[in-house]
Amino acid sequence: MVHSSESTMRVISSPFRHLCMPLALAAALAAAPARALPPGEQGSAAPAAAIQTASEARRGAGAEALWYTAEVPVRSQEARERDAALGRALAQVLVRVTGRVDAPGNAVLQRALRVADTLLVDTAYRQIDERVGGVLVPREVLVASFDAEAVDGLVMAAGLPLWAGERPRPLVWLTVDDGGGAGPRLVSAQQINVVKPLADRGIERGVRFLLPAGSPVEQAAAARIGALDAAAVAVLSARYGGRLQLLGRMSRAGGGWQVEWLLADGDSVIDRWSHLDPSPQRAIASGADRSADVLAARQARAVPAGAPEVLEAEIVGVDSRDRWLDLAAYLQSLPVLRGIEVLEAHPDRLRVRLDLAVDRARFEALLAGGRRLAVDAAPAPRPDSAPMRPARYRLLP
Repeated sequence: MVHSSESTMRVISSPFRHLCMPLALAAALAAAPARALPPGEQGSAAPAAAIQTASEARRGAGAEALWYTAEVPVRSQEARERDAALGRALAQVLVRVTGRVDAPGNAVLQRALRVADTLLVDTAYRQIDERVGGVLVPREVLVASFDAEAVDGLVMAAGLPLWAGERPRPLVWLTVDDGGGAGPRLVSAQQINVVKPLADRGIERGVRFLLPAGSPVEQAAAARIGALDAAAVAVLSARYGGRLQLLGRMSRAGGGWQVEWLLADGDSVIDRWSHLDPSPQRAIASGADRSADVLAARQARAVPAGAPEVLEAEIVGVDSRDRWLDLAAYLQSLPVLRGIEVLEAHPDRLRVRLDLAVDRARFEALLAGGRRLAVDAAPAPRPDSAPMRPARYRLLP
């Protein structure tokens, strides 16, 4: 939805739709032609038109629920197909919450992909239409939502950075010259389909972009935008209350498309890169990966690394056969647990030796996310006892 105010920003949010965009740049850009700026005309500033899901709103502005939900195509609803799809869906989520495309290759996370169903909150199937060779083809996809706290704990246990907190949304200032003689034109919220490849790839990488409304003031600045003049464009971005901006200049180059990108914080250049591609969709999408890499490097933080440990622990609250079975199933699902040895068994507790692939801090971060075992306060040691006590955990209801 684009509000009537000239300066209202549009969030490019295209989650979980894998549709091919029939890109016709000349026609799309001509849909909202620039007009001359009358003397004294100015656009009024307005806040971003943020699009949030109900679950995002419940979790608060600092968290993005959509990063923990992914869609993957499936051939059927059979159990084997579903299990494989859940692994692929979790891999997508791990890329988003770490900011790293290589995250699913981590040894700990590789084990988690095989038991992705233990992190599930909800799943559903739905039908989509995908354009293949100009023809719409119906496809079925599995929508999988994973527990955010459990995934975060898993990432911390694996020693990878966690991209937490409210993520900045770069404001995209992109001009396109299709070689038709009209010169560079600004892509605004009225031509949102033009930048759909950028939006789709951004969602895959954990970044949501914003588009300007395309006011006459902004259309008149197309030359400065095309020159990748961060300082000049920062004045326009400030009208939306933002500093982070992604400037782009796209044009014909031989038989393909050349796009130059510049990512800036206000007038300070953070990074710049270029991409040449026969496909205009891929050329436009090329702004997402580098942006995500840079933003994740600025925000994501990892738990300090530690060596694998063999940990002796007492687990309490195991007071029935069903509770024993619950504990056994949960421990078997932990991707950081390489082995377990029962040292003592009592009617309401166990003393075990845990062979961990990570250190104790990461292991307990994973437990906190899973909400099945909690760190339990052990009784105070006797004065003559050793200062170091075994870990103590409580099996939760």
